[in-house]
Amino acid sequence: MAKVGEDRGVAVADEAPVILDFVESRIAAYNHHLGGGVGVRKDRHGYTLFHEDCGEPVARLRPRADGRFAVLYWSVFSERWKTIGDFGDVVLGLDDALEYISTDPMNCFWH
Repeated sequence: MAKVGEDRGVAVADEAPVILDFVESRIAAYNHHLGGGVGVRKDRHGYTLFHEDCGEPVARLRPRADGRFAVLYWSVFSERWKTIGDFGDVVLGLDDALEYISTDPMNCFWH
């Protein structure tokens, strides 16, 4: 058995660290629960949900300092992320935001 720190022929220093993203995992689990079809990608502005089959954007969850998320939709007309209401962001906890996107009460995500 090798001691801690002994060389086992593996370049441990060259391996990238694994960073767990629990938000991304929760989004993926919710998607799986509903039957799949939606991918999730983290970028500097938040979490982008997209159609796995064609790559078209569905929604963006932008994290806020209070732990909730602003929910945005992709406007095909202006080709950018937009707020849903006329009076600012729809801000929800993660579970409520995912439910809001899946039920699509404003008919803006699943077109």
